[in-house]
Amino acid sequence: MTTVADTALRDFTEADYERYIEIVNASYPDYGWTVEEIRHEDAGWDDTKHFRRRLLAEDEARVVGVADASHWRNRFQPDHYSVDVVVDPAHRRRGHGRALYCRIEGSLRARDGRLLRSGVKESMSDGVAFARANGFREIGRDWESRLDVAAFHETPFLGAYTRIAEQGITVTTFADERSRDGDGALHKAFELHEDTRRDVPAPDPATPGDPELFRRELEGPTALPDAYFIAVGPDGSWLGESNLWASLVDPTFLWHGITGVRREARGKGIAMVLKLETIRYAKAHAKREIKTWNATTNRPMLRINEAVGFVKQPAWIRFEKDLRARR
Repeated sequence: MTTVADTALRDFTEADYERYIEIVNASYPDYGWTVEEIRHEDAGWDDTKHFRRRLLAEDEARVVGVADASHWRNRFQPDHYSVDVVVDPAHRRRGHGRALYCRIEGSLRARDGRLLRSGVKESMSDGVAFARANGFREIGRDWESRLDVAAFHETPFLGAYTRIAEQGITVTTFADERSRDGDGALHKAFELHEDTRRDVPAPDPATPGDPELFRRELEGPTALPDAYFIAVGPDGSWLGESNLWASLVDPTFLWHGITGVRREARGKGIAMVLKLETIRYAKAHAKREIKTWNATTNRPMLRINEAVGFVKQPAWIRFEKDLRARR
């Protein structure tokens, strides 16, 4: 154990999951995690392929802050890292965050890291100030949007179903396809997802995903196979996807994942129908809200969300720091 600015720093251990989640959830109450979720995610991490370090700060033997640094697996660049520093709200402004960040940055410099990236909600003024004070600059923003499920009325949008039906396009779910085709459906879903996610706006281009990690995600504790909607063309080809994920902390809302359509199938009204299917699912299961994110530059998807009634929340700012720039 080492001490920096009166803060004891050490690496994460198996015994730290409960306290780690307490700190993260206290800092981000709208985005709660469970120990089950993070254990599932950690179990799928391959340290031989991608770097990750989780560091803890202690004050009088009490864990008061956490820092995570890792590669972005599906947009892998060997010298680019994601960094997040979170301090228990009751222990802020005592130097713990700075101590955590300095140690994490030092370990990434030692690996010849070049770019560090992080995200901070614009309404979290302390976090924004911390990022800027430590040399990060804004490179983009993502709108968080939320839909009041009970307030949504689908009647104005029903023509979208007629439009795709006239083209011979139908909608199914991953649950139905997997019950019929087993791992064949899993392979099709992975291939479709690999195709659609390449156009999601991000600082780095998409790199090949791992089919086994994709399987783990679809079999994970928050997966909803019957809320994973797939558009199928008249020839049986899979053209688009839209999916929802459960919140274990607050089951009254759902997370919205990607809505994506293959390039050659765009302009046919598929994305709108897939979005409507997710809202129908939320209504049928008496959910209060759907939460989603979109880059501010992703106008096609934003137009659909705005049309059906998603309301923008404070944006999440994408920050970046070039470690090779002059300090």
